[in-house]
Parts: sequence; C-alpha cells; structure tokens
Amino acid sequence: MSMKAIHDENKYLEFINNIVDAKTKLIQGRTNGDAPYPNIVNVSLRRWREEMIELLAQSLRTPNSNTISRWACSSVTLFRQLDLSLEVAIEDLHYFRDEIGNMIKTDSIKIELSIDTFYELLSLFHSGVDRAIYRLTMAYSHPLTETISSELSIPIVKVTDTIAILPLIGDINSARAKDLMERSLSQGSALGLSYLIIDLSGVTVVDTMVADQLFKVVAALKLAGIQVVLTGIRPEIAQTMVNLGIVIKHIPTFASLHTALIQLQKQKSILRN
Repeated sequence: MSMKAIHDENKYLEFINNIVDAKTKLIQGRTNGDAPYPNIVNVSLRRWREEMIELLAQSLRTPNSNTISRWACSSVTLFRQLDLSLEVAIEDLHYFRDEIGNMIKTDSIKIELSIDTFYELLSLFHSGVDRAIYRLTMAYSHPLTETISSELSIPIVKVTDTIAILPLIGDINSARAKDLMERSLSQGSALGLSYLIIDLSGVTVVDTMVADQLFKVVAALKLAGIQVVLTGIRPEIAQTMVNLGIVIKHIPTFASLHTALIQLQKQKSILRN
C-alpha cells in the first residue's frame, strides 16, 4: 500500500476513534427508548449495536463491501433468532445516523473543519449508512442458503405496516421487467402496501427501455392503490437519463432510502392528523 493510500485510509481516524469511544453512551441513549424486551434480547441487541456503531465508524475509511455483507447476513441470522423484525434494525440505523451525524457536526465545529472537508466527511458517513441499510434489506429478503450476489432476484421487504423496499441490482432486461411487474403487483397487494420504494442504486444502466418498463410498473401499481417512490439514482445515471430525454417528474424521487423513509413517515403522520 502506498503512503498516499495509508494517508487516505487514516484521514478521519480521529473522528472514527471518537465515534467508537462514544458507543457506550450512544447505546445507552437508544436503550432508554427501547420496548420492554426479555433480558437475553437486550444483551444480544447491545452487542449488535456495538458492532453496528463500529461498522458505521469505519465507513469513514475506504468502503469494504464484503465486511458490510457479512455483517448484514449475521444481523439477519441474529434478528430471526430473537424473533425481531427488520424494522427494528432499520429504526436503529436511522437513530444512530442522526446521533453520530450530530457528533460529527459538533466535532467539526470544534476543530474548525472547512466546509468542503465537513461535507466530504458527512457524505462518507451517510453513504455508509445507506450501504448498511441496503445490504441488510438484501440479506433479509434472501433465504440463508442463497448468496447476496443473486442479481436476478426481486426482493420486496416490508419495513412498516404500509411501506416496503424493493432494492434492484444489475441489469433490467425484458424477462426481468416482466417478473418485476408480476411480483410487485402480487406482493404489493398481499402485503397491503400504500408505498413501494424502488431503490435503483444497484442498477447498472437506465436507458429508454428500462425507464419504459419502470413507468409501466408505476402505472400498474398506482391502479392497485400503491404509490411508487424511486431512490438511489446515481449522478451518472441521472445524467444519462437527461441526455436520453427521460422525464420522471410524475414519480417522487429521493437521493437516499433514508430520506424517502423519513418523508413517507411524515406524510403518514400528517394524513393521520
């Protein structure tokens, strides 16, 4: 490894150490708001949260997809053993995203970090959380005998009573588009969904054919009373779509899964009131 690589790897070492050092305090804050779980569940949850905080801290280094994938698979195994839903894990990720994000902001102000460096630091962290959520939903949606690299799967993961996530990976051809249509309609109705978040961060190419298929899925789901929301459109994909004249103004879009979930939850709260 070159000296530059070593320097980049340890660029935010102080922030990483501060996050790891604060994990006991962070976990205690989360534990105070926990549901009344049996003691064995509380002990296991605490250990899992320690691992998660360390994983999120390490997102400030060079990303390691294998590490995140292994963590996601072991997390799913644990949560199934504890009979806890995926929603509990995702709520934890959202909670620690906010708490650690505030830590990073406070520490950055304290050492007078430049705006550009602060933005880079925060972007790395949020990207790490999004990868963790994405891998977690993928691992949860597959049987334990399968690998996460099964690119042709179309997993729909329910995260609240009316919201589900459909993370897509790889290319979308005509056969897969047909499966996407059939599965999203059947599962969406069976699960009683109001919203389906289709995450495109793992899609390699979005051309006119892919966009046309997505529009058909959106229209069909709308007729079934399900609102589609798109997330994870990478900048290079967005540029390609603009160049091809693909317009998706009629479909709600968000930069990240985290943002979409927050907005949908707020919208549900407003409707209830």
